Amino acid sequence: MRITASARAAEVVAEMATRRAGTLTVTIGTGCCESTAPFLYEDFLPGADMAPVGEVEDVAIWAPEYLRRLYPGDQGPRLEVADELAESLSVETELGVRLVLRGTGLDSTGEPEECAVSAPPSGPAVQRSVVGRPPPELQGLRLR
Repeated sequence: MRITASARAAEVVAEMATRRAGTLTVTIGTGCCESTAPFLYEDFLPGADMAPVGEVEDVAIWAPEYLRRLYPGDQGPRLEVADELAESLSVETELGVRLVLRGTGLDSTGEPEECAVSAPPSGPAVQRSVVGRPPPELQGLRLR
């Protein structure tokens, strides 16, 4: 897994480095409600299963093993900035923005830069049965 950052994300991280005295880290997969959202923390100690997956403005980006498995090699999303305030412990919210992950091929607004897939044909919806099984980690999971 390799995470890159947009120029705007680099600007936000650099600004926060001037405002904070501690060591900054970007972590993914540590939130209770947004489990794959990026968080910019000050003086955060990554967990035992976390490893660096990128860097922005000399700040390491960390992700846990379960997430790294989803992106082999140099694949991975890009760190972007959303102009919205969210309740978060992520320090960039002091600037009224939020770090987000975007798939490659999307611009900073989340809109596709180009669409390589044609639109599905219009018409009535077709009922299809579910094929396959959930991954082993999700088998037996009960939702309430």
